[in-house]
Amino acid sequence: MPRTPSNNTLIPLLNKLSQKLGEQQAKNELRWMVDHVHAAMDEGRQQQIAQSERAAHRAARLWRNQPARSATEIERESIRFSSVQWAWLRQAVFDRTESHKPLQYILGNQPFGQANISLRPPVLIPRWETEEWMLRLAAMLNIHTEASSAKEVGQRPLNILDACTGSGCIALGLACGLAPGLAAITGVDISNEAIALAEENLALNSMLIKNKVGFCNLDLQAPGAAPRLRDIASSWDIIVSNPPYVTPSEYSELDPDVKEWEDIRALVPLPADADPCKVQLRELDPSGVSFIVQLAKLAQELGVVDSQNTSLAGTALPRLVVEIGGEKQVEPVCQAMHDHGFNSTEVWKDMAGIDRVVLGYVKV
Repeated sequence: MPRTPSNNTLIPLLNKLSQKLGEQQAKNELRWMVDHVHAAMDEGRQQQIAQSERAAHRAARLWRNQPARSATEIERESIRFSSVQWAWLRQAVFDRTESHKPLQYILGNQPFGQANISLRPPVLIPRWETEEWMLRLAAMLNIHTEASSAKEVGQRPLNILDACTGSGCIALGLACGLAPGLAAITGVDISNEAIALAEENLALNSMLIKNKVGFCNLDLQAPGAAPRLRDIASSWDIIVSNPPYVTPSEYSELDPDVKEWEDIRALVPLPADADPCKVQLRELDPSGVSFIVQLAKLAQELGVVDSQNTSLAGTALPRLVVEIGGEKQVEPVCQAMHDHGFNSTEVWKDMAGIDRVVLGYVKV
């Protein structure tokens, strides 16, 4: 049996990752890279490994201090690798450490609820905070539906607009997690790249989807946004969004893993028609909530706040659900909702205890 070349070992790769990420995170990320290689090695095990990747990702997101594999355990994974697979691993580690490429772009996917989301730059990478509130909202809608009569929830599916859909993760997560036929979900985004990827993810998850989903390229800050949305659905019930809310000062301090790879338009609220390549941070809204204010106004224009105009009339369900960047944005976002017809608001914290979502209600 030929001897394994001395440079075909995972330990140097682990050491390189550890210098950038710290030992525990390096072990986790190298493990996911190794799992990715194993999936290519044995197509018969691909589904099983995809499930283990989901479990590993969730464990890393939910349990920050989980025990990582020992160096010896990681090294055992490399016994059967071919030269091509070693080349992929070395390139992946180089991209992660030298080019600051996010792991999700390297692996090409990210689990999100029941969906598996394909990813590529510059489309925003789904975060665990977004997945958390999406699952909570889905459970809220499902519980209400189970406890209500058909008359109370309306005869047609809920029309849900996913504003700034990106990869389509929220729309597809809801489509997979909501009761069959409960909703018709439309995801819109200003980015052509995002809509193309969202449509790919729709096809990828077609066997898991229980509700109607569609995607549309649309600039929500353009004057004709509301009429175009009315062409899609005559009445909208709920708007959900992970909008751009990062402040200019926060953006300037972000790691290269984010700034050099993800679309600034998905992170920082830019003025309408702004060229993202020429934007000056000092000229932007320092609060980071300007887009959310416009979204609240759009909700009012679409009749989302009309207490008698949606399938949610008489219910205690939210009409507008937006992700935010912490306590500093709670007051201005709640005020924007009140200014545009929402008479009650609620704040959800994420698992880290940070104010993460503001919900707008129309209570009679």
